[in-house]
Amino acid sequence: KEITNSRIGFFSLNNSKMRFTTAILSSYFFLRITNGFAASHSRNVQTKVFLRNHDINRIANQDDIAISEMIKKNIGDLKSTAAVTVELDWHSKEKASIYIAETNLPTDIGHFRLRAYRNSLDMQELINNEHVGNEPAVIYSSKHPPFGEFGVPVRIHDQCITSEVFGSKRCDCKEQLKMALEYVDEHGGAVIYLQQEGRGIGLANKVAAYALQDIGLDTVDANTHLGLPEDCRHYGAVPSILEDMGIDSIKLMTNNPRKISKLSELGLKIDDTIPMVVPTSNKFNRKYLQTKQDRMNHTNFGEMLSASLILDTSNDNEQAGVTAADDGYCFGRESVEDAVAAVARGELVVVVDDMDRENEGDFIMSADLCTPETMATIVRYSSGVICIGMEGERMDELDLPAMMENNEDPKETAFSVTVDATREHGITTGISATDRAITMNVLANSKSTSIDLVRPGHIFPLRAKEGGTLTRDGHTEAAVDLSRLAGRHPSGVLCEIVSEENPTEMARLPELKRFCKKHGYVLTSIVDIAQYRRDTESPS
Repeated sequence: KEITNSRIGFFSLNNSKMRFTTAILSSYFFLRITNGFAASHSRNVQTKVFLRNHDINRIANQDDIAISEMIKKNIGDLKSTAAVTVELDWHSKEKASIYIAETNLPTDIGHFRLRAYRNSLDMQELINNEHVGNEPAVIYSSKHPPFGEFGVPVRIHDQCITSEVFGSKRCDCKEQLKMALEYVDEHGGAVIYLQQEGRGIGLANKVAAYALQDIGLDTVDANTHLGLPEDCRHYGAVPSILEDMGIDSIKLMTNNPRKISKLSELGLKIDDTIPMVVPTSNKFNRKYLQTKQDRMNHTNFGEMLSASLILDTSNDNEQAGVTAADDGYCFGRESVEDAVAAVARGELVVVVDDMDRENEGDFIMSADLCTPETMATIVRYSSGVICIGMEGERMDELDLPAMMENNEDPKETAFSVTVDATREHGITTGISATDRAITMNVLANSKSTSIDLVRPGHIFPLRAKEGGTLTRDGHTEAAVDLSRLAGRHPSGVLCEIVSEENPTEMARLPELKRFCKKHGYVLTSIVDIAQYRRDTESPS
């Protein structure tokens, strides 16, 4: 009898004679019998078997006669009146991925075996993505072959040429692959390696996305800005590969809930998950990892992100404030170079002033790259009084006079009238993170004019002294200097950071060091910025 993509074979034993009718199978299946009932655990085959305390272990790629002989051998001890009914249901006669060959793979980690597959034409047509390859591979330890096992640790790893070949530090793919291979070498299991560069968008598109990340977009927004999905990977080949290896269920090595969901939808039995967390991040990949956690729901990053060794804080309790060394630096020239690079990428940095001044730390970033997300972060950890340091000439062009003619601020902070962008720019109340980010972008746009702003508002423009940090050691001047050094519009967002440990006070060293280590921010000082300018700028 034939039903949708299915055939039913009937077996009976009558006077020691067997009658068997079924289609030739294109894939094997497993039967496990308990108290007279067995259900197949194969991915493409669902099987119901009624027997009595017996076990049919494996039927693999056999024709009618071979299958019939196997069943005779396995149920030969049944009584002549026993009857067996087998129902088979599979997705298609052709496998999604076809086994090609296997070879030795000696590595520095251990001795592995490498199995090569090729996706069928049907699977290639189904995936329909010119940016991905069609030759998946499996790597397993020669000491621990995973064939025919349950609960096999499996890492389904997508190709990352930029890190695995070129050594890029912008992601953690290379480290995750290494960790997976080390785990497989020690505990057994397999790595299924799929040719899906850049979450399936291909190498060229990945480079284009990286270019957008260089100017401040995160990995999700970069993809969508290019008109691409944030993730267009396909895992249709995986069930066929596992079936070919007789792997009935897996423990998936992943931090990605989407991968778990997609594989479950394909019918894979996932007994458990195994976290694959690289111990530390770095200044180049931390934003990417944070985006995976915040916007792509990846898990298990908490400790790794908080332990990110962005700077050495082994002696942070010994440093209560900023004091320049003999070379004029406090945190060092590299801290300024790192801060400039971070500002150019649209990231927040933390800048502290002299311990004899305010001894406080401010968030600083380039105003033209300010996004609602970064603005929300500033508001979360700061006083909420968001300012923008600007050059005096530009403030005059925008008609931003001093808030008071007689400035009585002891630190001579040059507040102007407060502003919001006009409603024509999409502003509503002006106070939301989105609205304040828009106002920052308008203020940092060289094409903006006075009529693009309304007064008063929720953003505080500050007039920087001519000469920047070489003239005045204030955060206003530091914001302008860092933005200019980063090649951005010379207007910088700034706001004081509030203590997490004592929320009624401002954050100061050494807490700011711990804060930057926890959240992955570059830390530098006004002293360092001024000295960097002395070292790098020719005397006028």
